[in-house]
Amino acid sequence: MDIKLDKPLLTIAIPTYNRASYLDICLSHICGQLEKGDERVEVLISDNDSTDNTSEVINNYIHNSYAINYVRNREDIGADRNFLQCFNSATGKYVLILGDDDILLDGAVGKILDILEKDNYGVVNLRSYGFVNDFISERPKGCGYLKGYDEYNDLDSFLIKVNYFLTFVSVNVINKSLVNDNLNLERFLETNLVHLGWTFSALFNSNKNIYVKEYLVAAKLYNSGGYRLCHVFGVNNNKIFDIFVSEYQINKKFFEIINKKMLLSFFPANIIRSRMNIISVKDEKPYNILFPLYKRYLYFWVFTFPAIVLPKRMAFFLFSIVDVLRKLLQFFLSLVDYMRAKLFMAKVIK
Repeated sequence: MDIKLDKPLLTIAIPTYNRASYLDICLSHICGQLEKGDERVEVLISDNDSTDNTSEVINNYIHNSYAINYVRNREDIGADRNFLQCFNSATGKYVLILGDDDILLDGAVGKILDILEKDNYGVVNLRSYGFVNDFISERPKGCGYLKGYDEYNDLDSFLIKVNYFLTFVSVNVINKSLVNDNLNLERFLETNLVHLGWTFSALFNSNKNIYVKEYLVAAKLYNSGGYRLCHVFGVNNNKIFDIFVSEYQINKKFFEIINKKMLLSFFPANIIRSRMNIISVKDEKPYNILFPLYKRYLYFWVFTFPAIVLPKRMAFFLFSIVDVLRKLLQFFLSLVDYMRAKLFMAKVIK
């Protein structure tokens, strides 16, 4: 395919640091989906001065004629600055910052491009699943029938659907052309959530956003840590919300949707995982951090507070039951959605 464009349609930017083996797997799945001469996709890697064989891995792909823009920092500039460097260096209209340990599943690149070529979207949220060891065998069963995507013209419905997954950088394709020119992204550094600056800016400047219903990303679980979970996703998250409310006059109700979803499942699940030593986070006192932020939320008292104060094994058992029920409900709703789509197509064919 030989396509000449003024700039790429999509930049896949990968910030990396000392994870050569993961990066190799990540790149193999991206490069295997690229057609030579197709200038719609730019692959950019920002290496944070890795001391392992990261350079060797990247250069192997370059020597095999894969067009990769490789930027190697002279020193470790920190994760947030490396993410920001990826975004600023991207030349594509749309940007996907992909974790070096996450995987774009087979066919994902083509499906993303097909969507991006159809219209001007703010955020395209890609459905993902987590894996521990083998992303193929650990793929969720029973959802293979879900195809295509849903287009949202109102923010309420879109945020109800994607909510805190906006914080997961690897599943959000962002329209860089819709990010405010006067937005100082450096103010979001040192939050561990610098990407929310450009994500929210594009989201609130858009008329259309997309949720992709089929799995396109496999996300490596329990492979990061060392941060203060409640401080990052509680304190820092809400500071970013406040910036958009006070300075850009974004309705606070949109962030209320995200906060409620955080309290319903994100905080309970991850607080319990940290208590069970499943994930590694810095020591902190969740109640002292979250209470001032969420004391007026019923969801805090019903879902998050028990995860903090109950004996950890009891909390883990109760949350496991709730999680199973939640997944069953999600499966049922997905099945209903699928049946509606089939009925609609049957009517169209008639």
